[in-house]
Amino acid sequence: KMKMAKTAAAYNKKASYIGKKILQCVKEKGPDADSNRQLGLLMKEASKLGVTKDVVNRNIKAGSDPNTADFKELTYEAYGVGGVGFIINCLSDNVNRAAADVNAAINKVGFSVAASGSVLFNFEKKARLCLTTEIDEDSMIEVAMEADVDDCELEAPNEDKGDDPEKVKSVVYVGATELGAMVAALDEAGYECTSSLVYVPMATVECSAEDLELNLAGLDKLEEIGDCDTVDHNMLIV
Repeated sequence: KMKMAKTAAAYNKKASYIGKKILQCVKEKGPDADSNRQLGLLMKEASKLGVTKDVVNRNIKAGSDPNTADFKELTYEAYGVGGVGFIINCLSDNVNRAAADVNAAINKVGFSVAASGSVLFNFEKKARLCLTTEIDEDSMIEVAMEADVDDCELEAPNEDKGDDPEKVKSVVYVGATELGAMVAALDEAGYECTSSLVYVPMATVECSAEDLELNLAGLDKLEEIGDCDTVDHNMLIV
């Protein structure tokens, strides 16, 4: 039940993030999906996630309103228990509110605010693609070669990262700048996917059982922040 609740929460966060991205995309490039290619891709992804047309249309309408505030991508860093690093990713229309909420949550769970860059340098920004059908490594490499993608990695779905086992059958990681090319190549090869940009740790931190419990409890609280979309960390979870 706990994993199901976490998966549902992850879906809600992802759906909210897509809605905000649609709104901001419309503000920057207009509401016509034919001329605004990025909007078309976001609408397609929203459909795959089961986001209703009403929600999509509401965000397109809001993005067309010149009085609607801009959304900004914000990144905050924190240290948990036992030297674990956390990266809190937000997309917010109110920078002051987001910063206050994140700092309050960090302090409340007993973590500490980290200086800018002190946690990030331990991570690599990558694109995470969740496929609705299984793909083997050979097929993934073939698709990557078609897309001129040099670095790709195949993983099994992970419920701890919000993957719904009914919908996500394979997970592929590629470089952040290669996201669009890989999505297009997968689509051409008949693979549907949703995608997100994530921070992947270059090395993990092993915690004691007690520290792990405290860090996981803190992670749950950070993910509850209204403006927070995702939280990345370098905890070793086995």
